[in-house]
Amino acid sequence: MSMHIMYTHQCSSCEAYYLPYKKGVNCPKCGLEAEEVYEVISELAKSANYQFGMNGYYTPLAWWNGSYADHIALYLFQLFDAYFEENDKSFEEFAVDYINQSDWDDQEYAKSHILNIACEVFKLLKRG
Repeated sequence: MSMHIMYTHQCSSCEAYYLPYKKGVNCPKCGLEAEEVYEVISELAKSANYQFGMNGYYTPLAWWNGSYADHIALYLFQLFDAYFEENDKSFEEFAVDYINQSDWDDQEYAKSHILNIACEVFKLLKRG
């Protein structure tokens, strides 16, 4: 069993997907101010902590992407597992390298947004 986050947000101007997780987080593609805020950071951390508690690692054996938040959650789980396997850098340094090595296709605009989310969630992870 997994904890899913059923939330998807798409910019009303450029149709980019992103997570407006706090006031001031605008569309990373066009900069439009978000019409809503959804405090997804604590939910992402809760889901990650749940996964770690169940399996001893963040990435689940099976995962269904039911929303954009779920899509980002799986990416973060994989990032966290990779970091804890090789953690000779700070988390932010590691995350920048990891994100830059990922294939973003037409969502290159999301890189810094995902980095910010990853750093916020990382602060809330509980290990051990």
